[in-house]
Amino acid sequence: MRIVHISLLLGLIAALAACTTPPPPRPAMQALSAAGNFGFMDRVVDADTIEVTYLGAEVRVSASNPRGDTRVAAEKEKVRDLAVLRAARMAQERGIVALRIVTEKTDSDINVQSYPHCRPAPFWGYPGFGYYGHRHGYYGWPDDYICSERRWATARAKSIIIVDFVAAPVAGDLSVSTAETVTRLEKIYAGATYQ
Repeated sequence: MRIVHISLLLGLIAALAACTTPPPPRPAMQALSAAGNFGFMDRVVDADTIEVTYLGAEVRVSASNPRGDTRVAAEKEKVRDLAVLRAARMAQERGIVALRIVTEKTDSDINVQSYPHCRPAPFWGYPGFGYYGHRHGYYGWPDDYICSERRWATARAKSIIIVDFVAAPVAGDLSVSTAETVTRLEKIYAGATYQ
């Protein structure tokens, strides 16, 4: 009987541990359709032009100054680079030696949420006693409650680029070598992951 209780307890602990363990990070460079909440999408515009969109995952940022948080700028740079990397890989698969970014747009959405956190003030009443005629303060709670606001913020970056495939890099027209772009960006983002 004691063995049954111990095994049930261990099973319960294992189940609770499985519920609280976050999922392992996944590689950032994958299709949005495979990852679900982040990744790239591409669309062929014509024989020599493609559009690549990269949507980053939500990341926690400062609730007091979300737009000024350095993680927002870092995410915008990351999704832009991952979109360029996807375009360069597509060019490489086709045997194209150079590409030129025609247009690009990178932005981020900030989501700030808050909720009140209220608790009774110290020494508020005694068990069994009610309160009468209290004015209502913060969010309708009685004045003798201590209330504060809890805030958190997330950011999600998105980059859309349109790329032309060109025969060779030309100085001054912003074209870049496909092989050099892939090598440079793969070195930077080789281990990039999202939750």
